[in-house]
Amino acid sequence: MIAGALVGAMALVLLGWGALSTRRMLYPEPRQWAAPDPLPAYTTHALQARDGARFDVWRLPVSNPRGRLLIFHGYHANRFQVLGIAAALAARGYEALLMELRGHGSRPGPCTFGLREQEDAEVVLQWAGKAGPSSIPLGLLGLSMGAAVVCQVATQHPEAFAVVIDSPYARFYPVARRAIRRQYHLPSVPWVWVTWWTLQLVLGVRLARRDPAALACRLHQPLLAIHGGADEVVPPALTEELYARWAGPKTRWFDPATAHVQAFWRDPHAYADRVARFLDAAVQGRTPASAV
Repeated sequence: MIAGALVGAMALVLLGWGALSTRRMLYPEPRQWAAPDPLPAYTTHALQARDGARFDVWRLPVSNPRGRLLIFHGYHANRFQVLGIAAALAARGYEALLMELRGHGSRPGPCTFGLREQEDAEVVLQWAGKAGPSSIPLGLLGLSMGAAVVCQVATQHPEAFAVVIDSPYARFYPVARRAIRRQYHLPSVPWVWVTWWTLQLVLGVRLARRDPAALACRLHQPLLAIHGGADEVVPPALTEELYARWAGPKTRWFDPATAHVQAFWRDPHAYADRVARFLDAAVQGRTPASAV
């Protein structure tokens, strides 16, 4: 009887842990991101997702743009995280579209790690094609979890002329395991395992099938992968498989001193110039690696 009671108590603890930890992942705690100063000019447009959720997109218009960039921020963040990047690339001839991921910024949760966000991206791109010239080449840029969303969107848009991913992870599970162990000081078994499977049960999807590394062999767009050696959130070793499996032409920008998603803030001008050179080469059909 005592053994049975202990097993029952442990089961309740694990169920409670799974529910609590999964909710915290689906509704991430927001972190403050300062708006660029001066604030760049943009227009706001209200859209409706396929499931009825309402959201808005910010557009940084450009006269005679070389390309149109759909840009995604990372986990815990909002559009201010990438607004400076968008403005810098708009100044270099690339129209930018920014949407907030579910559960981030002004958007209610849950965050679905690309499941619904990919559908939202399609709504944005359909709107952009009607609101402006549909012939503008499409490029994709994302930071951290936004980079994972970019990879999912790229599978639906093989025509995209370029993909830029900053501080990406190859697979989500090792990053989630690392985050849980650092925050809660709990071993992987059974705690991380319970969180992982509870999260997938709630979302109704096998997340591993949407991992950037799982999709990379189907992605033939030119790739620029940006990563820092001081990244403690997604250490460089956790992105190697993504880069190795990418099917298209690829180039890497690695800075040993840069932390997670900090490359732009270390030197905004150099970052924008380097990314723009890559985009210029890609949109002209040249080998992007020769441009950086």
